[in-house]
Amino acid sequence: MKRLMMAAALAAVMLAPRPLGAAGAESGHGSVAQGYRGAAITVGWDQLLYVKKGDRVDVLVTFDALMKDDRKEKVTATILQNVVVLNVMKPAKREGAGVIELLLNPNEAQYAALSVAQGQKVHISVRAPGDLELHPMEMASFRRLIK
Repeated sequence: MKRLMMAAALAAVMLAPRPLGAAGAESGHGSVAQGYRGAAITVGWDQLLYVKKGDRVDVLVTFDALMKDDRKEKVTATILQNVVVLNVMKPAKREGAGVIELLLNPNEAQYAALSVAQGQKVHISVRAPGDLELHPMEMASFRRLIK
């Protein structure tokens, strides 16, 4: 039940769009704007192929949710939307892990840290240039997919 409540809390995080200059571009070195945090997340090399500094991404988390019938089901929830990429550190080897630094408000930073601390699989989804919209997202599962 606790995992299901955590899943609902993670999925419910819908955040206000960031101002275009929130990354502190005026300083020239990706400083963090007042009220925001720079948070680093380790991701697989393949997720960083098309990501660059200044892009906007969504952050998805895949985890096992305990369903009402006490059965576990793997689900994916979009926990953060429209997040500015501060920096990308790609691994030296293809099979290695890389790091993406994101511009987050304090609440978002907590959810990102919680996801990583729980050992969940974190995914990055790159947005098209100019796509700033937030969308209500329901958790994805294979059970919903094949209905």
